[in-house]
Amino acid sequence: MKQELPQSSTKTITLFPSFFRFITEYSFTEQQGQNIKVFLASFLSVFLLGLIFLQGVVLFHQLDERKFLAVQRSQLQKEVQYWQQVADKYQGYRDVYYRIASLQYKLGNVEESQSYIKKALELDPNFPAGHVLGAKVGINTK
Repeated sequence: MKQELPQSSTKTITLFPSFFRFITEYSFTEQQGQNIKVFLASFLSVFLLGLIFLQGVVLFHQLDERKFLAVQRSQLQKEVQYWQQVADKYQGYRDVYYRIASLQYKLGNVEESQSYIKKALELDPNFPAGHVLGAKVGINTK
């Protein structure tokens, strides 16, 4: 079906159905655009504040754990000093040297632990717990 529109000029425009359909674009008003920007900025701010709060909780937990480990380490050091006094007073007891070696191993002093476990194994080469700890600190006990 052909339609013609009347015009004042001598040309006539022919309208016909188009195969190309255009989807109308939705455009925000200026006020809606501002509201969306405020919403996104607020959401981002709340998200970042939540992350900051979470990091604060993690930091507090780690500081608390650090205090606990410091107290535990000082107790182990006091126990090492006590057993060293016992070892100086009563030389020749494998259990004392073994105890000092295990405490030094817990403290992370592997070289000192090796020396004390060697003393314990010199006194009793068939000491099974000494062989186990010796293997942990890197001594070939066989």
